[in-house]
Amino acid sequence: MASNQVQEILRSLNSEQLEAVTAGDHPLIIIAGAGSGKTRVLTRRIAYRIATGDADARHTLAVTFTKKAASEVKQRLQSLNLREQIEAHTFHAAALRILQRYWESREITPYELIESKFRIISEALNSIGTNTKTRRSTSKSPKTELMTENEVAKKSLISAVVTEIEWAKARGLTPYSYSDAAVAQNRKIPLTSTEITEVFARYEELKSKRRKLDYDDLIIGATKVLTSDPMFSASEHYRMRHLYIDEFQDINRIQMNLVNALIDDRTDLCVVGDPNQAIYSWNGADPSLMTWLQSRYKNNRTVVLSHNYRSTPQILHLAQSVIKSHKNSSHSVGKLIPNLPDGPIPVIRAYKDDKTEAQSVARLAKHSRQPGVSWNDIAVLARTNSQLIPIQKVFKEAGVPAFLAGETNYLSQSDIRALVNSLERQNTTLRGSSLYAWLEGIVEASLLNYVESSSAYDNLNMFLDLSGEYLSNTPNGDSRGLSLWLKTEAQNALDERSSDTVTLTTFHKAKGLEWRTVFIVGMEDGLVPISRADTTDALLEEQRLLYVAITRAKRDITLTWAKQRTFGERRLKRDPSPYLSALQDEIHEISGHIATSEHALNAIRKARQNLEIEAPIKRHLSEKQRSALSSLRLWRAKKSKELGVPAHLVLHDHALESVVIEQPSSLEALSKIAGIGRAKVSRYGSELLECIIEPS
Repeated sequence: MASNQVQEILRSLNSEQLEAVTAGDHPLIIIAGAGSGKTRVLTRRIAYRIATGDADARHTLAVTFTKKAASEVKQRLQSLNLREQIEAHTFHAAALRILQRYWESREITPYELIESKFRIISEALNSIGTNTKTRRSTSKSPKTELMTENEVAKKSLISAVVTEIEWAKARGLTPYSYSDAAVAQNRKIPLTSTEITEVFARYEELKSKRRKLDYDDLIIGATKVLTSDPMFSASEHYRMRHLYIDEFQDINRIQMNLVNALIDDRTDLCVVGDPNQAIYSWNGADPSLMTWLQSRYKNNRTVVLSHNYRSTPQILHLAQSVIKSHKNSSHSVGKLIPNLPDGPIPVIRAYKDDKTEAQSVARLAKHSRQPGVSWNDIAVLARTNSQLIPIQKVFKEAGVPAFLAGETNYLSQSDIRALVNSLERQNTTLRGSSLYAWLEGIVEASLLNYVESSSAYDNLNMFLDLSGEYLSNTPNGDSRGLSLWLKTEAQNALDERSSDTVTLTTFHKAKGLEWRTVFIVGMEDGLVPISRADTTDALLEEQRLLYVAITRAKRDITLTWAKQRTFGERRLKRDPSPYLSALQDEIHEISGHIATSEHALNAIRKARQNLEIEAPIKRHLSEKQRSALSSLRLWRAKKSKELGVPAHLVLHDHALESVVIEQPSSLEALSKIAGIGRAKVSRYGSELLECIIEPS
């Protein structure tokens, strides 16, 4: 390749990016902060090494986590005018190609890939005689000709078992090592661990007899042939001499096993990732594997990309305040360096209820759509999908086009498909509120099987919320009308996605995306962090998840919470997220550091007007109460150190004061104190009571 083409590859790179692209060392570990040009650096490094003759395109493999990412790598390399294309695949696609080459070289009849585990898991459940009747809903809804509650409960159970087996295989567990691991991890499962073990073993047996593989087997199988056949392994090492892995912080144990099998001491290895954006532990992802890689290869070189080209300084300062408590290490980006000029000050708003919150966000979204700004430049992010459905409804009423990410996909889920198909094919006299009551009973029964699966929770709740929307607008609606409406809404969502719309999505689904204006809604305790985050690691991941959400914003960001929120038919009092206190402090800090131009002063005044979180009222405490408060603060400091999180995430000062004033004598009374709630009571309520109840 001509020298001018090499210069084109290196054009416009900053010093950090240039170091990462041109480094001759391997393995190379690139820690790429949010908005630092990760994909640009990855593709430029691949192109540079091929252009300079240090790598051969025919022997280069880039591994990603999504087809979209693999496609983007190929497209960017094409734009750099490489004569030959490399291989770029997802982990599963790369593993399948390894197996296909192995089968061909050893003249083995290829195994068939199953698209869904559902049918074989169902057979496995039937073969061990698992009884789903005990898991039926207790709903008192009238009998109908629709699918029985037991039928739906069984389909829900099958899906939950599928989820559990996927959890096990992502961690390299076999049917016989599963039970101990499930008990150690305190897994909340729909069957006993012994029953899951039996179903798991039978599932593997049925697949083996039929020469079938599931997607998890691809990675496990490729690793096995590479580690058990030295000649084949040597040929694969020669074939893939240059290996690049994107989003390394999302790698799980079985994927790491495959990477180990793919490399030897001569492999040109480069991995790219950001531990601050590790948010997939539920899928087995283990960000500590980046540290392990550094310790295994003592001759590694680590390059940190700390310059952010996406967000304003104000947004980056806000995001950084969320993860201040994370320990710095050689695999941490550290503080992101902004490269954009100052922008508006972030805003926190509180509302009396979730409907008012949604209406206000709709108005603010309209206001944000100024000349040169499209609806596509705006996003609303929430911790869970179910929070977004009422917001979508309010947006439609306000004339704001909005696309709910995932709405087109939820109908493909087995539980939802079973419900919708049943609605469509049956005749029934059940209508309106009676039909909704029946559906609610079915969904409640199904949710019992999904304690560990947030996506299943979201899908079932989305189904129920959409059904409720239809039946509130069509009070006498029947099952067939509901089925048709659900399918029409899914198609409408697909059509809306192709036009200019505001994006409504979850924190998880927002990863890798960016918008000019971002609204983060539902900033309440129990949602951010989520109530089921009851370990130190889970709470740290919740912080990283909020960090990811904040760093999606390029210029404007608003965080909101509601003092009351509706969950189904329940209207519950809410407390602000424990993160909001630190975020509010950071906003005041940001306000004080902005240059004192007239424009900046106006921005500060406007932002302060919008800060609607009430300051705690100063309360007079007796000497005895002050002594008790000191004891509680000592306990909080110890708990904070133990969990590795800031003290305010354990309990706010205001909540501690309320405890010493109200002197609760039971966990129930403690849970009713503002700023505590049931989530915190379940974590350390007993310890709190021990601190304040005097011995008799």
